[in-house]
Amino acid sequence: MNQESKTSIYDIARELGISVSTVSRALKNHKAISRNTVKKVKETAERLNYTPNSFAVNLKNGKTTTIGIVVPEISRRFFSYAIDGIEQEAYKAGYDVMIYQTHESAENEKRIIETLLQGKVDGVIVSLSSCSSDFKHWKKLTDYHIPLVFFDRSVNMENVSSVTVNDYKGACDAVEHLIAEGYRTIYHFGGLQSIQIWKARRQGYADTLAKHGIVPGKEWICEAQQTEEEGIRYIDRLLQSGRPLPDAIFFAGDYAAISAMTELKRRGYVIPDDIGIMGFANDPLCNYLPVPLSSVEQFPLRMGKAAAKILMGRLNGDPCMHAVLPTRLIVRKSTQRIKNKIQQNKNR
Repeated sequence: MNQESKTSIYDIARELGISVSTVSRALKNHKAISRNTVKKVKETAERLNYTPNSFAVNLKNGKTTTIGIVVPEISRRFFSYAIDGIEQEAYKAGYDVMIYQTHESAENEKRIIETLLQGKVDGVIVSLSSCSSDFKHWKKLTDYHIPLVFFDRSVNMENVSSVTVNDYKGACDAVEHLIAEGYRTIYHFGGLQSIQIWKARRQGYADTLAKHGIVPGKEWICEAQQTEEEGIRYIDRLLQSGRPLPDAIFFAGDYAAISAMTELKRRGYVIPDDIGIMGFANDPLCNYLPVPLSSVEQFPLRMGKAAAKILMGRLNGDPCMHAVLPTRLIVRKSTQRIKNKIQQNKNR
C-alpha cells in the first residue's frame, strides 16, 4: 500500500481480513465488537497512520461543525477584530470557521452564498456589502435552514438574527459634542442608505441638529461609500464648489474621515481650527494620526463574540434575537476647537 496516500477504513479491513463495518464499529468501541478485535483494529489504524474523515462523519450526521464568516474586507481592522471575537467563541464551542470577503461587491456576495449552500457550513455570520440594495439572495440560506446572523451592517429579514451597536445614539453623541465645541455648520458624509447602520447614523445626525434648532442645507448631506478614495473625492468637490467650508464634518466611517483629513492638511487647512472632523468606528489608527481623530467606538471584538454566541444558540434551537450594543464617544484633537483655542492663548 502506498503510505503517502490517506489511509481509509477499507485499508484497515483489508489488512486484518475483516469487514469494513466491523472496522467502523470497532473504531467507535461498539459493544457488539469484542475487545480483542477493537484492540487489533486500533493498533492497525495507528500503524497505518489512519485519521478519521471528519467531513464524511459530519456529512452523515447532517453537520459540518464549521461556520461561515462573510465580511467586506478582512484588511479593515474593524472586521479583523470582529472575526477574532467570532473565532474565539466558535472554537470554544467546537466549531471551525471559513472566512469569505465580498470586497464590497453584491455579485461576490451571491457567489459566496452558492458556495455556502454546497453543504460546507452549519451557520453563517455576515456583515453586508455596502453596495447591496437587494437582499433576496441571503434568504436562500434560511430557506435551506442555515441559521444566519448579521453583524454591524444589517437589514431586517424574517428569521434572521442581528448584532449591531446603537448607531443612532452614537451619531447623536458625536453631533452633540460638535455643537458643544461651537461648530454650527456641520456637514454629514453618510453611507449608502440601503444599509441600516448608515440610515441610523444619518437620522441621529439630523435629529440632533433639529434639537438645537439647526436647519441643514441640502448640500450638507452627502451619500457615498465610506472609503479612502471617496473621502478624498468629497473634499475635492467641497473645495471646488466655491462655497465656504463647513465648520465641521461628521463622517459615518473612519476611513473616509482619515483620508479627508489628510487631504485637507495637504491643501493647507488646520484641524480643528479651520474645520473639525469626526469619524465613526474608532479604528486604532485614529489615535496615531498627526491630529488624532475623534470617533465613536463600536467594540468590534465584543460584537463578534455576541454574533457567534447568538449563532451557537440558533444552532441549538434558540429563537432569533437582535442584540444592540452601546457605543462610546472618543474625543480627540480633531474636534477640540475650544480646548485648542485655550491652549493657543496660553502659548501667546
